[in-house]
Amino acid sequence: MSQTLRKILSDELHGRHGYRTMESKIKPVHIANALMRVEHQCVGRMGVLEQLFVATHKKNSTEQRVTAVEEMIASQKERWGALGQITDVRTSPLMTKVLPLIRTLLGADGAAFGNSPDMSSFSSPTALTVTGDPSDDGAGAFIHRLWGGRGVYRQDILGLLAELTDPNKNAADMDDLSALLSPLVDNIREKKAAADPASGDLSTGFSRVELELRAAADRLANYERKLKPNPIATLQRIVLLASLSVFTHAATRAQERGGLERRFLLLDASGDHDSVVAQASTWCVAQLIKDASDYLCIVIGDLLEEGVPNWPSDPLGAINALLESRGQAPIDGRSKLARRILESIVDIDDFDEVRREVCEELIREIEGNQRRGLDGYLRMLGIRSGFLYPVQKNPNKRLNPSDRTLEVLVTSTIDIEAPPLEYRDFLEQLSERWSIIVGGRVGDADLLAGGGVSVPGRALRDNSERFLDRLESLGLARRLADSVAVVGLLEMAHG
Repeated sequence: MSQTLRKILSDELHGRHGYRTMESKIKPVHIANALMRVEHQCVGRMGVLEQLFVATHKKNSTEQRVTAVEEMIASQKERWGALGQITDVRTSPLMTKVLPLIRTLLGADGAAFGNSPDMSSFSSPTALTVTGDPSDDGAGAFIHRLWGGRGVYRQDILGLLAELTDPNKNAADMDDLSALLSPLVDNIREKKAAADPASGDLSTGFSRVELELRAAADRLANYERKLKPNPIATLQRIVLLASLSVFTHAATRAQERGGLERRFLLLDASGDHDSVVAQASTWCVAQLIKDASDYLCIVIGDLLEEGVPNWPSDPLGAINALLESRGQAPIDGRSKLARRILESIVDIDDFDEVRREVCEELIREIEGNQRRGLDGYLRMLGIRSGFLYPVQKNPNKRLNPSDRTLEVLVTSTIDIEAPPLEYRDFLEQLSERWSIIVGGRVGDADLLAGGGVSVPGRALRDNSERFLDRLESLGLARRLADSVAVVGLLEMAHG
C-alpha cells in the first residue's frame, strides 16, 4: 500500500511542478546529464564505453575484463595508438592505468555504475557521453523549460550550454577532457525530449520565485560571457546554478503553491558550529524542511478532497475513492494503516485537526523509515550542491555554502555590466533573489524573529563582517578606504 500511495503522490507532484521529489538519489550530475540530453536531443552510442565498463568493473573476473579489453583493441585499434600495440593485455598500461583512470574521471560524481553506461550519468563536459539515465526525475527538463527551452523566452545560458557541450564540436575546439572522452563514443543518436506538461508550474507564466531564478541565470550567463574563463569551470557553474535552482524551486512550493509563509535562510559565517548564528541557521533550514513535509500533507489533502468533499468525515472512504480513481484496490479497513488512521482521530472533533492527523499518517506510511520524501530530497540536493552543511548523515543542516557555491550565488546576483555594488545593496539583492540573509541589515533580526528564532544584533553584525572577509578572500569584495565595502568582479578577481 505504501508503494501505491507513494506513486500516486509522486505522479501528482510531477504533474504540478514538472519533476518528482520523492527520492533522495538526486545529484547535480544527474541534472547535468538530463539538461544536456534535452538541449541537444541526443544520447551517445556507447559501444566502446560499454566495453570499458566491463573491463574496469571490479566485480568482474579477470578473464571477463581481459576479454573486454581485447575486444576493444580489436574493434578500435586505431583509437588507442601505441597503447593498442601490446602482447600481454593483463600487464599493459591500457588495462592497469589508462582505462581505470578514464572510468574514475567519468565517475567522479559517483553516478557511474556496473557493466553498462546506460543508467549512469557521467562527469563529462560533452553531450557525446549523454545517457538516458532517468535519475534526475525530470529536474533537467524542468530547468530547460525554466530557462526558456526553445521558445521565445529562451535565455542565453542555454546557448552557452549548447556551445560548451556541442557533440559535433571540432576536436581542435574541444576542451582537454572532451578530447579525451570523444574517441570512446561511436556517435550520437536522436533522443527527442518528452512534450512539456500541459499544466503545472511554468505553464501559465512565471511566479516570483521563477522570475528570480531566471534573472539569476541571466546574470551568470553575462558573467561567463564577459570573463570567458575555463570552459569546464563555466559548465560546472551552470550545472551548479541549475541544481540550486531546483533546490530553491522545490523548497518554495510550500510558499507559492501551499500558501505557507516565505522562509529566509541565515548564512552561517561564524566558523563555530556551536555559535548562536550556527544554531539559528540550523533552525532556519529545519523550518524550510518542515514546510516541505507540511506541503506534502497539503497535496495529499487536495487529492483526497477530489474524491470526497469534506473528506475528514470519512477518511477511509476518501482514501479508497482516491485509490479506485487510479485503478488500485481499496484499503482493507482491518489493515495496520487503517487502524492507525482511525486510532489517531478517535477523540478529535475538529475537521482541520482530523485533516492534519490523517495526512501526516499517510505521509509517514509513504516515506517509511528512510524518510524518502521532499524533505530528504532537499537535504541531499542541498548537500550535494555545496549549499547545506555538514555533509555527514547528521540531519541538522545549516546554510554554509562551499566556495564554488558561494561564487555562483554571488555571480548570479550581481550585474557584471554595472559598477561594483555597495555591500549593503548586495545583501538586499541576495535576500531578494535567494532568500538568504547574513546579518548586515537593520531588519535581519526581525526577519529571523518572525521565523521563530532570536539572534543578538552583535552576533549578526559579526557574522556579516566574517562573510565580507570570505568574499574578500574569494576576490569578490573589497573594503575601500572610506569604510565602504563593495561587491563585484574586481580587478583582483581576474587573477
